[in-house]
Amino acid sequence: MLFSCVHGEGHFNPLLPLALAFADAGHAVAFATASSAEERVRRAGLAFLPVGIDGAERDARFEPFRAEHRALPLAERRAFLFPRIFGTIEAPARIAPLRAALDAWRPDLVLYDSADLAAPLAAAERSLPTVNHAFGRLVPPPILEAAAARAAALWREAGLEPDRYGGLFRGIYLDVSPPSLRLDEVPDGARVEALRPVAVTADGEPAPPWLAALPARPTVYVTLGTIWNSLAVFRVLLDGLADLDCNVVVTIGRDGDPAALERVPANARVERYVPQALLLPHCAAVVTHGGSGSMLAALAHGLPLLLVPQGADQLDNAESCAAAGAGLVLLPDELSAARVRDAAATVLVDERYGRRAREVAAEIEAMPAPDEVVTRLAAAL
Repeated sequence: MLFSCVHGEGHFNPLLPLALAFADAGHAVAFATASSAEERVRRAGLAFLPVGIDGAERDARFEPFRAEHRALPLAERRAFLFPRIFGTIEAPARIAPLRAALDAWRPDLVLYDSADLAAPLAAAERSLPTVNHAFGRLVPPPILEAAAARAAALWREAGLEPDRYGGLFRGIYLDVSPPSLRLDEVPDGARVEALRPVAVTADGEPAPPWLAALPARPTVYVTLGTIWNSLAVFRVLLDGLADLDCNVVVTIGRDGDPAALERVPANARVERYVPQALLLPHCAAVVTHGGSGSMLAALAHGLPLLLVPQGADQLDNAESCAAAGAGLVLLPDELSAARVRDAAATVLVDERYGRRAREVAAEIEAMPAPDEVVTRLAAAL
């Protein structure tokens, strides 16, 4: 089995549980991804194949588009960003090394994340079966079409007719969204299988001792993921939560510096990283940017959300949570300490949000687990 994904924890993490399930079932598994993930791949006992560019290089190549992107309203930015990042930048950078990885590994099945437009082409050239593993909710089909159009020249250079969706639906589509969050329909004719989203394991790490020693009151987890973790936004969130009778645990990213957030309120603790699998069982609510990973992990634990979207898929995710009744949303121009305080207090106290979050958690629990999906996919080969 060869798993292929673009740079970023939000693309790598969702694939890891299924990759580990394949390995546990006795299959040989490799990851073809950027060098930033090599340590984690090897620590998981999987083979690593270097393919694609890392974040710094991707940011540099996006620079010609940055001013235009920033000038757009938040609601229009994803439709601009996704095709350029993944169709214009990532796909051409990945295709040659990915072809080499496929020829070296000789997989029976290619599984890729929904932003990897090189993998469907490389697999089609070799007549290999494929699985499109969602990293969150379905990327809106018009955005996928726009990204495919930007990568179409790669198909023509290979002597193949470009696919409307870049080949993303030529095989099975693994949908990790619970029914309450499915607001878009997959393209006609796509074969869809459900897969329960599972939080990335803690790699054997024990829970930090301070977690069990927190005061006996609700705990609110605050995260802005690994890309959008602005200190200015964290500052507003900390100030807003300071007056609530709750514990506040903030994670700012493995490369962040907790000292940069001075004036930490008495009820708060700032850490670089705490595995969500260890932290979320202790929480009563989550304040998040609305990245797919943190959103689905919180809902899998039945936790209501306060969503403060910053970009990418976050606005769509936030809207889906609000529509499902599992959280509240504050847009960037609505963000203030007072509004954070009021919204966070509401999701903590108003039982309607917790009840809907628990109902979504039940939907997630009913979805097939990774080991069940492995059995079905292997049987189809």
